[in-house]
Amino acid sequence: MRQLRDEIESPVSLDYFQKRTASGWKLKAIEWEKESEETASALPDGVPSPYGIALVPETARLQPKADEVEVLQTILELIVVEKGVAHIAAELNSRGYSMRSGKAWTSSAVFDLLPRLIETAPDILKSKDWQARRSRAVS
Repeated sequence: MRQLRDEIESPVSLDYFQKRTASGWKLKAIEWEKESEETASALPDGVPSPYGIALVPETARLQPKADEVEVLQTILELIVVEKGVAHIAAELNSRGYSMRSGKAWTSSAVFDLLPRLIETAPDILKSKDWQARRSRAVS
């Protein structure tokens, strides 16, 4: 069985399909593609970006947010040495970190951030500075 793949530049008409069918071809699949739009990675209005990432309005792209990444690294560092969420919240506050809202960290806020930490932990653990952070935390 022969196969033919057409790459079509212009809109497809019914006539196109009728001619193909009349010459013995059977439609097997249709594939669609769309030019990416500048705002493709932008989040819908009112939806906050994931913690550790910020939407850059000029580029409409998501990029790491250094201060939030630092908080995630600090939380992971303290979890490695088996500190609880209350201790972690107190430590974040003593280091001068605040939540996005500007308020002080609480145990529940740290706990709510754990799913995001699970998502980012593989990247943090692969980072160049993680080994140094971990050895400082453990010693």
